[in-house]
Amino acid sequence: MCISIWIDCRERLNINIKEEQLKNTLKPLLAKDEFKLHQNLVQKISDELNISILDYAAALSLLNHSDLGLGDKSQGNAKVEKSSSVVLAQKNKVVRYRLDVGRKHEVSVEKIKQVLIEVSGVDKNRIGRLDVRNYYSLVDLPEGMPADIFQLLAEMEINQRKLNIKRIKFQPRFYRRKNRK
Repeated sequence: MCISIWIDCRERLNINIKEEQLKNTLKPLLAKDEFKLHQNLVQKISDELNISILDYAAALSLLNHSDLGLGDKSQGNAKVEKSSSVVLAQKNKVVRYRLDVGRKHEVSVEKIKQVLIEVSGVDKNRIGRLDVRNYYSLVDLPEGMPADIFQLLAEMEINQRKLNIKRIKFQPRFYRRKNRK
């Protein structure tokens, strides 16, 4: 029950963010010179189709922004359940990488995260476990990193040391145990 409420709140927040992005995109368009021409076009097409301008605008919004999820409640719940399972599935898909910088090169977790966010544009919440070892670091990043971003990261430097990022195979006992004998 709590998970479904959390997912519903999260979905509403995503919808509100998308609505704000849409509003911010529309504001500069209203000031353009071509806006009057498009107003006339909308009026002409809505008259020809015998529909209101509101219906015409809603159809265009649906055409361009079908991901807003503003449908009726019965469809909304199905969308929430479906999208939440997709989000959870995507969250779990991470790839482990090795970076050629570590404690001996005077790097910190924050510095590595900062470089990853700046260069790759990945959301800081999507950066998985980051383990800084003596001579290298291990990081879990979302699956599907584009090749050009990967190349930029490989050439990036921290403290005059190239990251030289490489994908590594999954190993179940990847991280060190804290209580070793």
